[in-house]
Amino acid sequence: MLYFLGVLIAIGAGVVFGIMGLLTIWGGLQSLQTEIARDYVRTSASSSTRMTTLLLVGLPLIITGIFGLLAAGRLFQVGLGLS
Repeated sequence: MLYFLGVLIAIGAGVVFGIMGLLTIWGGLQSLQTEIARDYVRTSASSSTRMTTLLLVGLPLIITGIFGLLAAGRLFQVGLGLS
């Protein structure tokens, strides 16, 4: 009985981590396409400013999203007894 409870908790946590990872990546890309692009036009930002912003905003968002997806995969493996 406790085994099945642990499996359900692990799979549920995997679903949550996967959703949060995907939402982080999706929200970050939407932010880079709309909000930051609007500020570039308004302030006439240079190309070095654009690249710095892309690296300092986009890179941490992508890394965080990938770690969330990797954690989800690992939790699914644990929940299904594959590891």
